[in-house]
Amino acid sequence: MSAFEQTLREFIASAPVIDPHCHMRPDRPQADTLADIVLYHHVWVELVSAGMPATATSVAGLPQEVADTGMAPLDRVRAALPWLNLIRNTTLGTFLRTLLADVYDVPGGELTEGNLEAVAARVAELAAAPTRAVDVLRGRCGMLKTLTVEGSGRTPVGAVIGLGREGVPTNLLSGKQTPRQVLEGWERMLGGEFRTGDDYAAALQKLGSERASMGLHFVGVWVLPSLTVREPRRGEIDGILTRAREDQVITPEEAGLVCGFALGHYLAGMRQGSLRTIQLIVGAEVLPPHRSVTQWSPALPGGLARLAGAFEDFQFNCSTASDLFTQDLGIVAKHVPNVSVAGYWWHTLYPHYIRKSLATRLDMVPANKIVAFFSDAYHAEWCVPKLKLVKQILGDVLLERVQRGWLTEEIALSLVAPLLHENAARIYNVNG
Repeated sequence: MSAFEQTLREFIASAPVIDPHCHMRPDRPQADTLADIVLYHHVWVELVSAGMPATATSVAGLPQEVADTGMAPLDRVRAALPWLNLIRNTTLGTFLRTLLADVYDVPGGELTEGNLEAVAARVAELAAAPTRAVDVLRGRCGMLKTLTVEGSGRTPVGAVIGLGREGVPTNLLSGKQTPRQVLEGWERMLGGEFRTGDDYAAALQKLGSERASMGLHFVGVWVLPSLTVREPRRGEIDGILTRAREDQVITPEEAGLVCGFALGHYLAGMRQGSLRTIQLIVGAEVLPPHRSVTQWSPALPGGLARLAGAFEDFQFNCSTASDLFTQDLGIVAKHVPNVSVAGYWWHTLYPHYIRKSLATRLDMVPANKIVAFFSDAYHAEWCVPKLKLVKQILGDVLLERVQRGWLTEEIALSLVAPLLHENAARIYNVNG
């Protein structure tokens, strides 16, 4: 290892981090049981894909993040043991071994029938410590702040947790519901009946106004790839909503128009408050019972650019689950001042795609518009292996650019702080 590589690796390893998206409980971010760790839904879905019956670890046959499992935590992990070897090759398998070894001192990160109860007891013991979340997030990860979307009605523990909010009813097409079920869900959420586009618009503006005044760091929106931003023709939204209520077929183009219409009114409502940061994520569709696949549409780059152009007073920080959007989002962020890019969401949090995303963004996006980490974690401990991998790949990508003469050593080192915490602090209004 050269002297510069050692300096770069040490510099990255010690760099503080801001995580702009997670699903941790703000009042209790740590894992309570070994099942919280081992059966994280990204691991669970691979075990089921490998052949484990979905009901082996959950009476409902669904991940622990989606439904009450109806089973004791230790019994659930014991049922999963025979299947763990089948995912040893995957990134999630590596993450799990890394987490168990680095955080809980499990030799090789290997769970067996012989050590299962001891490891479970260790997890429970550490979970009970009053400073557990801060020890993991600040102590092990150097996290200045992690922003969770699970904050409704809960008080964050310590200064390391900040709040965002998801749940904007924009997507009329869902892999798990019919258009009528989606529409009825919107009406229950917003407390009204949407017979016309005007009804829908008024409810969205009200929701946007409320969210913008809640002291959040961002609001998150999961948009359809077919996002279309244009002025609807007279009665066009009314007609689509009527056909949705009748459970008729809604085309991706029609759903994309509703998505753009909804976002426009939601953001107009937000202008009544001070919040101006939108976390926009795209590229995944969840099919029954809980099977996520990637989504792509050529409509997204134009739709996003038009949306950002219409709302230049907002910041749109974007992440994708589809690698097909890597260049698209990079180009939009290159050309549109209020669009930036963040992390690697859901189906892109793998070494090849992390490397590709970082390299693409460094090639084309100004350095103040790249956020290099985005954990999507449900418990603090899962940040440890995810951040370890991202920092390793960031070092690889920067080192290669220095070796090829594309960056000087000084420039490479100067990029670390913006990518890992300074940009996120500015975009998400995080202080300290």
